[in-house]
Amino acid sequence: MKLLESNKDFMKMRKRLLDGIYRDDPCYRDSTTPLLKMLLASSSCFASHNEQFPVIVTGNAGGPLVAAVFTIAGEMPDILQVGFFEALPGHQEAVEMLLGRAGEIARERRLKRVVIGLDGHVNHGLGFLVDGNGSPACFGSSYNPSYYIDYLQRHASSEETLVSYFYDLTVSSMDAERSVIDRVSRRFKVRKGNFREMRGEIEIYTRLNNACFKDHPLYSKRSMEEDYELFRSFGPFLKEENFLVSELAGRPVGFLLWYPDFHELVRPGGKLGLITALKYRLPWNPVSRFKMAEFGVLPEFHGSGAIAGLLSTMLEIGKENGHSCCESGWILESNAKSKGVAGRWADRPYKTYKVFTIDMIRSAE
Repeated sequence: MKLLESNKDFMKMRKRLLDGIYRDDPCYRDSTTPLLKMLLASSSCFASHNEQFPVIVTGNAGGPLVAAVFTIAGEMPDILQVGFFEALPGHQEAVEMLLGRAGEIARERRLKRVVIGLDGHVNHGLGFLVDGNGSPACFGSSYNPSYYIDYLQRHASSEETLVSYFYDLTVSSMDAERSVIDRVSRRFKVRKGNFREMRGEIEIYTRLNNACFKDHPLYSKRSMEEDYELFRSFGPFLKEENFLVSELAGRPVGFLLWYPDFHELVRPGGKLGLITALKYRLPWNPVSRFKMAEFGVLPEFHGSGAIAGLLSTMLEIGKENGHSCCESGWILESNAKSKGVAGRWADRPYKTYKVFTIDMIRSAE
């Protein structure tokens, strides 16, 4: 076996690897390749702020066995991230070679931790799917074979558990909270995004993200330029209604980002493109599910009811658009407040994800 770093053919070899892993999986859609191409481009804003090391392990015949991108983020300089991890089955030794190299770099740079399952930033991707591998992956949610957990869990000093929730919109509503919503709406006004002023809206999104999630254990501060780059890549797909802002006397105090499950418009193994965008813009597009990707309210407005107005508006628009179900984004299992909000229409979590951490200080003792 051979370990290759920053190889110019990394994306081409990674594609071969993905084909070998997911060729016969009807639930798989490739949502990571377009994102990774953007992040690794020398002209990208993300690349200018963060160190990235594409790594691939090949077999004796030269074929790819394991691939990942190591990242040391400028805002998270004491952590080596192992993101965009993919591996063929039956190659534990190749996985250990890749993780061994991650450990070497961490020791050389005197980093505190190696985090496996963080794709450069939580907004890009976080966690490995533990269950639900037999159901279609919602756009923006992690998807992988179940054996990834066996590959990685044995190396971890600790792990974080994430959960998501699923709602049937035919039975989920906020009618019971209508009096609360009416009262809250007199104080907090919910508006749709104004994408004619895209940079200004992304600045609001970034500012709220950085303030709402500053205490999240795996969140790192973002720049407006990084978020603008990410949003712009989804330009043909996002509508103003997908970015909701809660305002108090004109001041943004909370937000909710949601979008249709574009994967329903993509063939197995395919990825978003022009044809997907055209299908989505048709008035009879068949997307049934949408994703509540993330929501947040400034800490000083926790318990104010502002989130209720955002959720109510999202549900109303989703139903008007003909969606019949919704899946939430990941939520830390330890985050009781967010679980209470996201799980209000579900009696139990829908899917579970894991993030693995290797404590370099402990391993050096």
